[in-house]
Amino acid sequence: MYVKNVVICDSQKQYSENLFQVLTKSKSPEVQFYLFHSMQDAEQFAKEKKIYALLTGEEYPKEKRRQIPAVRKFVLVQDKRSALEDGEIGVYRYQSAEAIRAQMLERRVKRKETQRSTRARRGGQLIGVYSPIHRIGKTRFALALGKKLAEREPVLYLNLEGYAGSSYYFTDPTEQTLADLIYYLRQEKGNLGMRISMMAGQLEKLDYIKPMPYILDMQAIQKEEWLQLFQQILNQCIYEKIILDLGDSVNGLFEILEACHTVYTPYIEERAAMTKLAEYTENLRKTGKEQVLEKTIQKRMR
Repeated sequence: MYVKNVVICDSQKQYSENLFQVLTKSKSPEVQFYLFHSMQDAEQFAKEKKIYALLTGEEYPKEKRRQIPAVRKFVLVQDKRSALEDGEIGVYRYQSAEAIRAQMLERRVKRKETQRSTRARRGGQLIGVYSPIHRIGKTRFALALGKKLAEREPVLYLNLEGYAGSSYYFTDPTEQTLADLIYYLRQEKGNLGMRISMMAGQLEKLDYIKPMPYILDMQAIQKEEWLQLFQQILNQCIYEKIILDLGDSVNGLFEILEACHTVYTPYIEERAAMTKLAEYTENLRKTGKEQVLEKTIQKRMR
């Protein structure tokens, strides 16, 4: 049986060890991972075994990277404009480990996609999902939308409801939640992209951060902090779109909806439900938020 040797060589010890730990959780007899922190060690390994995929940090000189033979060569980049050698494929450092694994082993990387991953970001989009009508499958719809979009591009799902049903929708064992991400934002501790890459769970190809477990914690967060968080994620992370599953408890609901590129509003054709939808629409108009209505797509639920 042919074994694919995957070598990771990165000078950022904590990052690479965390990445290696996640990658090796999915054990496969066809793939063997190796971790090095110096190019000399990786070069010596290449003399003994054939390397299928080589993942190195961009801080290593191109000449050094060129000396190590591999079937496929990947480079961890922090800036999408990073200049790479011919044959090297840029892998954005601050994304989930599962996404990195998929790019290295499972997905066919097209030249157009490679060029896209290393050029300047044109700006991502916020997509809001909100309804004044409850218990009609809004979260189910938001997750399905996120999974569909994630088939084409990197997408992050965030649930901003008071009671999100976390243990039902998200079974990933990670203990960190959106509350931890807000803490890091307030403390300005490290790169937000790295934090998210270590915290994110996955539903198919959709990345998510677990919702806050306590409603009072969420209500204590001001709208300015939410908007700052969303902007930093779009600026510092790989995600092209953020799905915001919004509830009534979040501060600055209308302002967040206003910041969205598109707003989906699920509804059902029932008298009381349509009355609530009409009241919500009137509230937007009276508060000068008609712009939200202009970019709203109403989705009838079955």
